[in-house]
Amino acid sequence: MDPTMGQTNILALPAPAVTGQAAFGSEEPAVTAAVVDAPATALETPATNYPVGKVDFNQPFEVFSSYDDSVVHSEPRVLAVLAGNSYPVVVVSTNESGDQVVAQFDTDGDSVDGDLKVENVTVGERTMFIVITREGREFGVLDELFGTEGDAFNDHSNDGDFFAVLPITIPATKQAAEIEEESDEDHDEDHHDDTVTSTIEVQPEGSVRVNGFYVQPGDKVSVYRKNRGQRTCTVIKTRDDQWKSLYVQADNGGEEPYWARNVNVKYRIG
Repeated sequence: MDPTMGQTNILALPAPAVTGQAAFGSEEPAVTAAVVDAPATALETPATNYPVGKVDFNQPFEVFSSYDDSVVHSEPRVLAVLAGNSYPVVVVSTNESGDQVVAQFDTDGDSVDGDLKVENVTVGERTMFIVITREGREFGVLDELFGTEGDAFNDHSNDGDFFAVLPITIPATKQAAEIEEESDEDHDEDHHDDTVTSTIEVQPEGSVRVNGFYVQPGDKVSVYRKNRGQRTCTVIKTRDDQWKSLYVQADNGGEEPYWARNVNVKYRIG
């Protein structure tokens, strides 16, 4: 067996190195060989400086299901780092059933068995990528956001109408205030008045800003979900969250409401 693969929970938990064999159930231990300290080359648990790739394990991260983005584990943390392993980062987290699970991840965030993924929790301004299409003199934008430029190219560079990949910036602020100032001069015989009028975009009560537009309970939005595609959903409730702001119910039925990832909310309908 490849010593770097399999038995994740055993590899992740350090144990004292003991040579020889123990005879269970007997008073006399059957250990005749001397105890030798094993070299600590296969397992490291650095206090800081965890591996960094597509995922930076030194920054806040989230563990979720590879098949259902709404199934997110809680309290994830790095348990150990396996030197020389293709999946070096051992992470313990609590699944939706309340059970603690241990899994190994590579620096792209994929688990060794493919069931779980890791992504950094985005705090503050975020850069995403969009695909520009062209047909004749007409340009268009696909309603899909990508985390990296490479992901966008890999998915659409062979499309007949593909034109370019461009970065966009999603602001960290909940709303962007737009202020317009106008000078209105009124001339009287005795005095001169300068009046400045300011208009500010007001966020509707109970709404949140997702991907540049406001959404509130009762609105219809187009949401993508893995293995189910893109469909129309009704917003049940909202919260001010950088990762998942909308609790939605698919209009086609057949599944329970869930917190949709902001990146999968494409646009508001109507």
